[in-house]
Amino acid sequence: MISLSNKNLLYVILVLLFGLFPYHQDITKQQNTIWYNYLPNCPCKNPDSTGVYVNDGWAKDKGNITKYHRGAAECFRSYPPIETSEGKSGQQCCYDKSNNLITEGSGAGTPDKESTCSGENSKGVMITRLIGIIGHYRKDVKPWDDMGGENNGWVKYNQLWKPNQGKNCKY
Repeated sequence: MISLSNKNLLYVILVLLFGLFPYHQDITKQQNTIWYNYLPNCPCKNPDSTGVYVNDGWAKDKGNITKYHRGAAECFRSYPPIETSEGKSGQQCCYDKSNNLITEGSGAGTPDKESTCSGENSKGVMITRLIGIIGHYRKDVKPWDDMGGENNGWVKYNQLWKPNQGKNCKY
């Protein structure tokens, strides 16, 4: 079993390798949005707001929410990954302090062309899909960085990786 520190080391090594083997994607061609229509709608309320329900298809995100989804209190990732034209994709949904789905702005979750979530543990926290980390970095994180990252990169990014609006959400 890989310890947490070894997983982090593996992640760093993989990210460094991508620096040696650059992957270029034309961000203007990201407007093929059909792929994310196959992903599940986000729940209108935080899936764990009334308790952790294991095997419900939503796992608590253990990524850096304060960096990538500034303003969100919690984020969740869908599982299992869904095969789309972009890869094994997944939905990410983020919630405010009142447990309501955030549908716009820097705190909103965004669909992932390559999912990093394979399920959840007994506490409802996502189990990382190690093979998905590489594709997620190349297809989802790198474009966010290229569009400005923490300096309002979400403005351009969310136009192409549109946050899910949930289904009939009313607050």
